[in-house]
Amino acid sequence: GPDDSYFVWKKNGQKMKACITEQSHVLFDGRVHVLSWVKDSVSENTEYKCSFISKVGNTTSEVRITVEDKDSAGQDGWTKEFDTWRSAISEHDKMMQNWRKTWVRVFGK
Repeated sequence: GPDDSYFVWKKNGQKMKACITEQSHVLFDGRVHVLSWVKDSVSENTEYKCSFISKVGNTTSEVRITVEDKDSAGQDGWTKEFDTWRSAISEHDKMMQNWRKTWVRVFGK
């Protein structure tokens, strides 16, 4: 993304300011890899929108989380899927931290 880029997160139409994590890493050719996510819990149906804004252009992603009854048959499947996603995000974070350490060691930035 361009150096003027930023994220805007909305939850049910309201701008969020908490629970947001962002990472950016400058690539060797000057481009920037940017990533943002929200750590949140919901007890009712919730819509999230993430907008990536820059002078070059904007894009928005959205997702709707539907909360089911705790006794619902799909709870075990959801728990396993959530654990898989949490693991993937954790692994990505570790990979990016290692990448940054290597970059600093090699290029000194």
